[in-house]
Amino acid sequence: MKAQKWIAAGQNETTVFKNCRDGIHTDVFETICAFLNSRGGHILLGVNENGSVPGLRERAIPDIIKGLTQAAQNEEIFRPVFYLDLEEEIVEGKHILVLSVPESPEVHALRGQIFVRRDGETVRLERREELARLYARKQDIYTERKIYPYLREHDLREELIARARARILMTDPEHPWGHLENAPLLAEMNLSGINYETGERGLRFLAALLMGKDSTLRNIFGNTQVYCEKQEDGRMVRATFETNLLDETEKITAFLENALGKERAAAFAAVFLSEREYTAAYPATIRVNRQDVTAEFAGSMGRFGNPLLTQLLRVMGLYPEKLPEGLTMQKKDGICLLCMSWKEIRSESRTTADQDTDVVQETLPFVKDAYAQYDGHFTPEERQTEILKMMAENDRVSIGTMVRSLQVTKRTILRDIDKLKKQNLVVREGSEKNGRWLLTSSFNAEEKTETEKP
Repeated sequence: MKAQKWIAAGQNETTVFKNCRDGIHTDVFETICAFLNSRGGHILLGVNENGSVPGLRERAIPDIIKGLTQAAQNEEIFRPVFYLDLEEEIVEGKHILVLSVPESPEVHALRGQIFVRRDGETVRLERREELARLYARKQDIYTERKIYPYLREHDLREELIARARARILMTDPEHPWGHLENAPLLAEMNLSGINYETGERGLRFLAALLMGKDSTLRNIFGNTQVYCEKQEDGRMVRATFETNLLDETEKITAFLENALGKERAAAFAAVFLSEREYTAAYPATIRVNRQDVTAEFAGSMGRFGNPLLTQLLRVMGLYPEKLPEGLTMQKKDGICLLCMSWKEIRSESRTTADQDTDVVQETLPFVKDAYAQYDGHFTPEERQTEILKMMAENDRVSIGTMVRSLQVTKRTILRDIDKLKKQNLVVREGSEKNGRWLLTSSFNAEEKTETEKP
């Protein structure tokens, strides 16, 4: 386990230990903010500064997890909000939590205060020149964040902004961004901002990449072109896509769907798009070979690809919570080679339900009622089986997690759970907020055993 290696190495610039036996201490949030603003790192809860492991009280762990995840998505605590990776481990027979905090392309504030890591300590920045240097460093590393002071909302396509809003609501019907007007939506998505060196305000490079008109992309020299080829039905099929990233995501997914299946194709497209450097002239190619799919392209100059793009794709349900098996990436001299094996899933065929979702997705920007009809990548029976498996693995799994994992609406999940209850397969113990799922004896034992396999 990685936690044991980090404990043995001791605290340093990117590893911090916190006791937190019964709850979250304020300095945990300060350290999270500092890691986001610096080079990222790991926080081990349940470990003393000297490396001893008292562990966390088991009864406190659900509340600690809930408190951390809610804080990460609460704009009154962290601004901007972010996704926090939490993992529970057992060290010396004690339960600990490992928080993995990536370096962010943005500057994060904790209740209006900005923290960074410096010489192994968490410090608060107060001097204006220090803040300006931090903003400038973030902006220089990630070209997705570059401010274009003369780029305006009319340079974007109205229907793409509507599509982004619709996808956000499809992923989370209660998301606060889902009902904003265009300008506030772009601001909340961090697609508009300020250049802290010049004081200029405007839209970011990423706004044009995601939602720009084709003429806008050409004028800002955004290289979104990708050349694709595959062998299909005994003939070579070629396609060249050169457009905004929202359209390109769907086109690449459709091009790879017969080879990878819809879910894996979407994951491949999302990783490909989020890792590219769009200011580089190096040509991007995707090829479907006999045993795998490969993509070659210029890698992002940022240390972590394009984190803001990744975050927005995830909010819109276009980036998977967990990357599929068989996906690998190598990077050398700024050139990336992304590869996904498809030999083992070649025999999978598309269902009628898969084909129907294409029609629904096309209508999403215009027909809000379509959210209730979108059934993701599973038949209802398959989806309900997946829900039971998630409940078997984690009896406190949330509705929101099911929505993100299965890429359906909250209404669809609630309808499925109601059916499972009527079939006497699952019951709810306790409140909606603090309760848990219990699988009844009617639940197929073989299915349950399968979920417990490592």
